[in-house]
Amino acid sequence: MKNTILIVEDESITSLDLKFTLEELGYDVVGIADNGKDAINLAAELSPDLTIMDIHLKGEMTGIDVSKRLSELNLPCIFLTAYSDDNTFNEVLESSSYGFITKPFNKRTIGLNVDFAIKRSKVDAEKLNMAQGFVKGK
Repeated sequence: MKNTILIVEDESITSLDLKFTLEELGYDVVGIADNGKDAINLAAELSPDLTIMDIHLKGEMTGIDVSKRLSELNLPCIFLTAYSDDNTFNEVLESSSYGFITKPFNKRTIGLNVDFAIKRSKVDAEKLNMAQGFVKGK
């Protein structure tokens, strides 16, 4: 079963490039959104294994705002952005993101970061389940 990914990116050329790259890497891109409201609705409906999120989106919400909402739904995300200044990086550090990729991206960087984020989020979900008593420890 392929891991599912939601793309949240306001530049259509970038989102298509990312979609094709992810599909080449064997992932299933289940949706693309260009604004925060659509991103939250799609994520809640589709429960993707990972969301790749641009920080600057169309509309009033930033990618960081959206990632906080997704975190409440236990849905992991990583950021993909052209902005790597200290202020942006510090905002990302304070979020619950599983990674940070700067544009322009390449296939190797996307693959490594997506693999890491998905594996890490599954470990975190398992730990949460154990802490809540859903899985018996060994």
